[in-house]
Amino acid sequence: MGAYFSRLFNASPEPGFLRSGVNTRAELVARIRGSRVRIPDLQGLFTHWPQHVHPEVEKLDEHVQRTLESIFPEPQEEQRLRKMKATEVALFAASWWAYAPFEMLCVATTLSIWLFVWDDELDSTEFSSLIDDFKSASEFRKETIKFIRASLSRNQSSDNLMLTNNRIITCFKPVGDAITAAYNDRQIDTFLKELMFFVDMCQEEHKFQMTADMPTPEQYIQRRMGSGAVRVCLAINEYTTGITLPEEIINSGPIQTIWHETNIIICCINDLLSAQSQADTLVPLLFLKLKSVQAAIDEAALMVSRSIDRLDAAENEILAQYSTSPKTQDMIQTHIDACKFACTANLNWRQLDFRTVSTSLYFYG
Repeated sequence: MGAYFSRLFNASPEPGFLRSGVNTRAELVARIRGSRVRIPDLQGLFTHWPQHVHPEVEKLDEHVQRTLESIFPEPQEEQRLRKMKATEVALFAASWWAYAPFEMLCVATTLSIWLFVWDDELDSTEFSSLIDDFKSASEFRKETIKFIRASLSRNQSSDNLMLTNNRIITCFKPVGDAITAAYNDRQIDTFLKELMFFVDMCQEEHKFQMTADMPTPEQYIQRRMGSGAVRVCLAINEYTTGITLPEEIINSGPIQTIWHETNIIICCINDLLSAQSQADTLVPLLFLKLKSVQAAIDEAALMVSRSIDRLDAAENEILAQYSTSPKTQDMIQTHIDACKFACTANLNWRQLDFRTVSTSLYFYG
């Protein structure tokens, strides 16, 4: 795996951490803040991939508003509720799962909401009480895992589901109920595994961010493959498409490559289009290696382009393997298109808050 990530960066694997004359994360942010750079045409990379918005996006927004209000019902949570309502979650989900029946779209959207609010609970500088308290944050993550396991169990008991009354955690329950009802054991195990990987990598990121060391881009990307929650969302593709792939196909090399490249694409685009003052993200870390913000931007965009090429190649490979079975090919194509929708939806949603994407990028403090 280390060799794979080194190829992403045209470099040999680096031991240890980056030390490049930057003593603190604040100093790194200060060095790149205000830099004006040209952003490559990311949209042009995806012209051959599907993108669409679900026709019931307005109805979906009603579901989003109700769900958020149930999570943040208290007057003191009004600011957080208002901020979440402004994030266009309905458009995000209606683009990511544009093909899904409405009932399944609502479940997928609830998963998205849970991921957003759960992540904010741990790392939002505005709302989190856990961001500087690693011990309490670790307990919160353990509590989350216990509840997720109970929610995805075939033998649910009221005692197990009373493990917590924290609404940030328990808003996962509708997702667990729907997935458990629709999925077989293999699919539930995959979904649970990806959720645990997500939580574990969030803990690793948190632990690292509380040290003085800066990760290399390779180290950062390896953790981000879990903490970005992309694979969690891909693990419900079979639910949202209504298609169950044979185990030998879902676990095949080409499909696993497609999942991995989808993950790379989305995580890189998120960092490219997030004008934020966080040092432990891809562009600042590439800046430490390449000594130029523009070079860092170009390298991140090149990573996206190469991942698209690898995904397309894996698609051609697996479709060729099943060329004598049109029905199986159609099922595989539907699954792959769901991964592509995830990429184009994420890009379009990210660009809502990045109006100057074609000309410049500013790193704001």
